[in-house]
Amino acid sequence: MEVAVDTGCALYVWGYLPKESWRREELELPVSVSGRVVVELDDSPLEAGISVSIARSDWKVLFDESSCLVRVVSDRQLPEKLVEIADGVHLGLNGAMLNSFWLSPEFVN
Repeated sequence: MEVAVDTGCALYVWGYLPKESWRREELELPVSVSGRVVVELDDSPLEAGISVSIARSDWKVLFDESSCLVRVVSDRQLPEKLVEIADGVHLGLNGAMLNSFWLSPEFVN
């Protein structure tokens, strides 16, 4: 996820995510509110050009071909509040913790 260093606001999601690892599942985007999410790190302050990995968790990638939704989720059982931070980019929050992100990608051949 790209974060503005000066404000800590989440801007968008990016990264390498091979489609071969995605699991098919029927997905329906829950109610989502448009807003800002401010990122705070436990370890160190945000620094320009420095990446912080979220790969330490066991993230699952779910894909619904009919709705073209992708959900990357840490714990599927946790209740979430969804916040749309950019067009088609929703962050699933459980309290102050990031639990998932939902994407509506456009596939190009």
